Formats: sequence, C-alpha cells, structure tokens
Amino acid sequence: MADTHCLVVGEALVDIADGRETPGGSPLNVAVGLARLGLSTTLATHLGTDPRGALVRAHLDDSGVALAEGSVDPGARTSTAEATLAEDGSATYAFDIDGRVGTLPAAAAGALHTGSLAAVLSPGAEAVRALFTEAPPATLRTFDPNIRPTLVPHTRRTLRQVQAFLTAAHVVKLSDEDAAWLWPGEDPADVARRIADGGAALAVVTRGADGVVAARRDTTDLVDLPALPAAVADTIGAGDAFMSGLIAGLVEAGVTGSSARVDDPALEVALGLALSCAAITVSRAGANPPRRAEIAGA
Repeated sequence: MADTHCLVVGEALVDIADGRETPGGSPLNVAVGLARLGLSTTLATHLGTDPRGALVRAHLDDSGVALAEGSVDPGARTSTAEATLAEDGSATYAFDIDGRVGTLPAAAAGALHTGSLAAVLSPGAEAVRALFTEAPPATLRTFDPNIRPTLVPHTRRTLRQVQAFLTAAHVVKLSDEDAAWLWPGEDPADVARRIADGGAALAVVTRGADGVVAARRDTTDLVDLPALPAAVADTIGAGDAFMSGLIAGLVEAGVTGSSARVDDPALEVALGLALSCAAITVSRAGANPPRRAEIAGA
C-alpha cells in the first residue's frame, strides 16, 4: 500500500456541532481516513489562512495528509457546515461554502477520489470532472456523490453532472439517501446493479444500520452484508470512513484502473475493512476515522 499514492479532490471545511468546531467535509474525511490506513495521500482543496483554515491544516498534518499546491488561499474564508444532530445520532447540515478547489495537480496518482460538493458546485466542478475523466488508465477512480439536498438542486443539470462521474468511476459508493435522491423509489440493490451495469467495476450502497449491498460489472451476483455492531455516538463521517476503508482495501488487494475488476477475495477484503472503519467511527463523536492499528485491535 505504501507505494500507491492517492489524490483526493474536494471540499475541506469546519463542522460546527453544539458549539464545537472540528475539521470536516467529505473529501477531507476520506483523505484523512486513507492516510490513517497507510496510504500516501494528497488533498486538493480550498482553504483560507483564517483560524478555521489553520485548524483544518493542523488536522491534516496530524493525520499525514499533504495539501496540494494552491489549496491555501490567503484571501479566502474557510467554509463551514453547521450540523444538527437527531436523537439517533444522524446529522443534517447548513453550509457556508464556495465551490473552489484550488489548483488541481497534473501528476498522476495510483488512486483518485472525489465526490460530494466538488462534483457539482461551480466554479470548481468543471475542472474536477475534467481531472477525473481524463485520468490515466491505470488510475483507480472512485466516486461518492454524497448528495447535499440543501445545496444541490434536483435538476437535469445536476443529474448530468453526477452521471458523468458515475460513468467514469471504477468504484462508486453511495448511501441509500443518495440512491433515493438520484432514483426515487428504487431499491438500493437495484441502484447498485444499475450503476454496475453502467460501467463501474464495483457499486456499493450503504444502508446505515442495515449494512451494505454491492454489485459488480462482471457478475450478476449481489453481495449483501450486515453492519458491524457498534454503540453509536453519532454518524458524522461514517460514510466517509467506509469510503476510505473501501479504497484502501481495494488498493491492498491489488485492484487498479487497468484491471478494473473486483474479484471475490478483493471484495471481501475491501468491504471488511470498510465496515470496520465505519463501525469504529460511529462509536465516537465527530468525523474521526480509525488508524490502521485500531483496525487490527478491533
């Protein structure tokens, strides 16, 4: 794994919950999760030099995530997401964010991940899509739509934007809420099958406490796994931790963009690691994905 470099592109921000400020943003959380699992990881994003930007940079440094050149803008205000927690630990967000992602690196990476607001918000979405769709064949491209309904209108334009990433990705992870937003009324298993039939080597739909369902392009078999037991503190960052584990597991199993095939052993490794990462993350407050040593001791 140490030889595979991962580039993550997208928003980094500060989550505000119950008056407490912590670094967040789906792409940032995925980058932190990857680095903590042992992947060399760079995040291309857009931060200010304000105190919140300093908080985010310190968090990235602590987890071993490098910032791509141009990710820090002295004239910018670091974005925020104010979270409201429900009794079951789930969160809804009010965002103060712009759509810039800084200067995107031209160098190839072994794995390239994006998603969430970076895929749909201008002015950065167009550049992110070009970077993603034009990546070298060997680059493993992964995508998580992570739809934010309060910011993203359900329009034909948005659906086209998301579809472009779904078509270009080798691996897609989405929540059952994302699936319902994109294809209202469809069963999560049918959504996974639809995405795999559209070209993805692997499509995974997470269903919270009900576990996950996965479909692959090269087989009609569906894989349905339960979530691992966990005492839930909150669900902030759980899907991102799952995504980090999924990517790391696939890389560990030798899956690349060139192979674009996920066999049974690779899927078992990747989903096992992803579910473990999610279970540990929901057991503690905030987006705090586990380090590799925690997985070994779980």
